[in-house]
Amino acid sequence: MMRLSLSVSLRGFALLLWGGVVLPVARAETYLWRPVKIGGGGFITGYSSDASGSTRVVRADVYGAYIWSDTANRWIQLVTTASMPSTFHVQNGLNEGVYEVVVAPSDARRIYLALKGRVFTSRDGGRSFAVSSTAPFEHGFDPNSEFRNYGPFISVDPVRPDVALFGTPADGLWRTEDGGVTWSRIPTVPPAMDLRPAQDGHQSPGIITWFEKPGGQVAGRVWAMSAGNGLFASSDGGRSFSRLASDGQGGPSLLTQGAFARDGTFFGVDRETRMAWRYRGGGWQSLTSNGGLPSLPFAAVAIDPDDSRILVIDQSGTVFRSNDGGRLWTRLAHESRVGFGDPPWLRVSNASYFAMSRIMFDPVKKDRLWAGAGMGVFYADLSDSSRTVTWVSQTRGIEELVANDVNQAAGQAPLFAVWDFGIHVKRDLTAYSTTYGPKERVLIAAQQVALTPANPRFVVTNASDTRTSCCSEDGDAVLAGYSLDGGDSWTKFAALPTPPGTRPEDPWRMAFGTIAVSAGDTNNIVWEPTYNRAPFYTKDLGRSWRRVVLSGESLPFTGSHPHIYLSRKTLTADGTRPGVFYLVHSGEGANQRLQGLWRTGDGGETWRQVFKGEIAPNTGYAAKLRAVPGRPGELFFTSGIPYATGTPLRRSRDGGETWTSIRGISQVDDIAFGRPDQAGYPTIFLSGRLNGEYGFWRSIDEGENWTKIGAFPVGSLDQVTVLGADTDHFGRVYVGYMGSGFLVGEPADCKAKPYAFGEDAECFSLR
Repeated sequence: MMRLSLSVSLRGFALLLWGGVVLPVARAETYLWRPVKIGGGGFITGYSSDASGSTRVVRADVYGAYIWSDTANRWIQLVTTASMPSTFHVQNGLNEGVYEVVVAPSDARRIYLALKGRVFTSRDGGRSFAVSSTAPFEHGFDPNSEFRNYGPFISVDPVRPDVALFGTPADGLWRTEDGGVTWSRIPTVPPAMDLRPAQDGHQSPGIITWFEKPGGQVAGRVWAMSAGNGLFASSDGGRSFSRLASDGQGGPSLLTQGAFARDGTFFGVDRETRMAWRYRGGGWQSLTSNGGLPSLPFAAVAIDPDDSRILVIDQSGTVFRSNDGGRLWTRLAHESRVGFGDPPWLRVSNASYFAMSRIMFDPVKKDRLWAGAGMGVFYADLSDSSRTVTWVSQTRGIEELVANDVNQAAGQAPLFAVWDFGIHVKRDLTAYSTTYGPKERVLIAAQQVALTPANPRFVVTNASDTRTSCCSEDGDAVLAGYSLDGGDSWTKFAALPTPPGTRPEDPWRMAFGTIAVSAGDTNNIVWEPTYNRAPFYTKDLGRSWRRVVLSGESLPFTGSHPHIYLSRKTLTADGTRPGVFYLVHSGEGANQRLQGLWRTGDGGETWRQVFKGEIAPNTGYAAKLRAVPGRPGELFFTSGIPYATGTPLRRSRDGGETWTSIRGISQVDDIAFGRPDQAGYPTIFLSGRLNGEYGFWRSIDEGENWTKIGAFPVGSLDQVTVLGADTDHFGRVYVGYMGSGFLVGEPADCKAKPYAFGEDAECFSLR
């Protein structure tokens, strides 16, 4: 028998001794996964600390929560495979923002976290969480509703870390005495009322609770605010409540936030009624009607633990300070700057509108105030002599951008398009972005960046302002246009059409949606806007537009992009053929007969329905239609629905006329094409399930065989919204998430091991 042995290892190869002959063979690869450093971006809607200041946590509106690490000098994601029970290690297992996260005041190791209908608890400072044995709450909770800045929705007894209250939006108030293992309903506090009953879904901010710190006028008080029902008080640690008695004004029926002062006085603010309140001596006083405060949409209140200083802040960041317990108030200006080591582009936060959520005085460092804000975490060091509050960012480690698109042309830097903060050109994936395009406007959403082989430096985008009901005065509500230098500078389209059913004076009449540019002509662009408005095409780089006409259509809304929030890319240009575009129509509204795939060969002038009906089930949501670069007529399609059945990956080799299913591949989030392993077919990447197993997969032989290159990279349990790939570096793939920015994975020499808590990278062994 011949002896087989492995001897010397070289980079990328090993020397294999076979019968005395030395043969080079490919070495087993590992993949290195790490974040693409952009930084910040999402709304930090809550902040909590223990009494010693040892543990600080914040909640994010679109994915997860974070804990500050002094050792790493950054925030660390709490919702990962390293910390969460294995039951939730499934595709999109915990793909939401955190509804509430708090630290027990008396124990820095104890954390309570409410997420996706469950309550999780940690006894080791967030390194691991257990889930409550109580059944999931019936109605769940929305961490990204219009009431996301209210709270706290979980409060922990100041001296007993096992005792906590949890106020849900629809299922009433609950209490635990065993550290969150079990919860029991408190029937004496009525469920919160719907504040928006005419709208879809439950629109309650939930029940807010407060434990008074020991040492107040009435030690041991616990209060609960049930929206629309008013305040309730408990004198038995929260076991039972009765309506709070008052011998003064009637008091509030709703509060956004509140806090007890050292002397037992309670201060609360209400965004809805634009009022601030004080409860003292058994009665309420409105601080806005006769207390010196203007009527504003107040967002937060903070009370200095060392003296009688009170701060009240409205939702735009305007600060009011009282040094005498709320009798007299001083209005303060505000500004912001980027903290040391933080993402430079956060300088855009220095604006008149500084979106605010929870604010809290540091329990140890005198005069320091912490805030969750619209772009991250900020602090301010206050001075009674200053009339300006200067917020300094401390956001490093937080990646909370909503990923929309990622694309890279040969020889060019990759482009990362996100919700609210535009397009980031990343020549260095390990350094925070310094700026974004098409211009530093808050808020600008880039839903797509489209490229063409006709010119690798040409990019087109449909970027539009997120705020579709305000802020169009500067004429840049829609920044859709093109770049001739790979995304460094941008030019708006010279004109925008007026789709049927819209008005010329509407600045958002042609906005968002999905866009593509011809493989042979940068002047030829097709753009399908959102709200199911009709698509248009141009052959002169946006100087003039003509409507796409689909045979059998029913005007006015003939498009197939129903909502701005959908990560939907159902329009694409052929990989090589000039003037050839494909459009998937899902048959919305009165246009069911349009359902199917449409194709044009003349740049958008005439279209033919080459496939009738749905290519796969549930095409009306986050569907993706992808053309294979360099391959005429080759297309891939996925419905992009991770929970639906019957959704294998589809493929067409004849321009969409016929489709086949890729064997074993189902529930695909997205697909991307990168540099071939050798000359030939592009490398295919996908996020989805192969034979029921979820992960990230790579094929170098046109989809015949697949290699698993990642499971839950860097521990992410978030929802994948988009994939992209590097056309210059073999194996490099980009993954965009619904609420946690982007990751990059690529072959690397590293030691494979499971993701561990707090690490900012992961090495995965291919299999």
